[in-house]
Amino acid sequence: MISRADLHLHTTASDGQLAPAELVELACARALEAIAITDHDTIAGVAEAQAAAHGRLLVLPGIELSAEDDGQDVHVLGYLLDAAAPSFQARLASFRDDRLTRAQRIVARLAALGCPIAWERVLALANGGAVGRPHIARALVEAGHVASMDEAFSRYLYTGGPAYVSRERLSPEAAVALIRGAGGAAVLAHPGLVAGYAPLVERLAAAGLDGVEVVHPKNPPDVRENLRALARRYDLVMTGGSDFHRPDEDILGGQTLPPGCVEALQARAAGRS
Repeated sequence: MISRADLHLHTTASDGQLAPAELVELACARALEAIAITDHDTIAGVAEAQAAAHGRLLVLPGIELSAEDDGQDVHVLGYLLDAAAPSFQARLASFRDDRLTRAQRIVARLAALGCPIAWERVLALANGGAVGRPHIARALVEAGHVASMDEAFSRYLYTGGPAYVSRERLSPEAAVALIRGAGGAAVLAHPGLVAGYAPLVERLAAAGLDGVEVVHPKNPPDVRENLRALARRYDLVMTGGSDFHRPDEDILGGQTLPPGCVEALQARAAGRS
């Protein structure tokens, strides 16, 4: 049984700061046995990470899909999907196009607010990955409009903020269906960030949810205990991860995951193949 794993990691394919191969090297240095690449709305970093692993650790293909429910963000993690599934690839292409258009509109709004940044610099910071608000925030810092990425979000980029632009969102049920349709296992990400997560878990369990992310830095102890009870009630896999984005966070592999979660996810996905 795999005992040291981190199943929630981001790379430069979305809004992480390490390339997939660099992330694998760090995971190996931390003596992890398994990781999952779960970039936002893309699987572009998975192949590079798997190639870099060279059998030193297991790299699970994954994704973190952005959904919306009653006006709040809900993220659904997908594991062990068939990346070649045509309907899945078509939807990811739609997400990529929407992200690009949205980022361009945010940059235009910032210029109108007196905070111009170069679109070319935003693309350079994304480094070929999916463009997101963190890349725009970094460009704002570089241009001297704000002192930090936190300030960029608190002043301009927060949901509903003066430069915010909404984008295409799935319902949580649609995200679960998309993952399962690609042969993967669907897991509700960081439920501690979702107000009223208990009824949402019940709803999604009926829609085919496979698991809940019990172990996460933003899940306090009482939330973790509640999630364990919900997982037992609805026969859901208990998973976990650090939600790693930047090496200066120093959180990779720092969470003790529920025992057997990797094997349980594999079993769920195998039953769908």
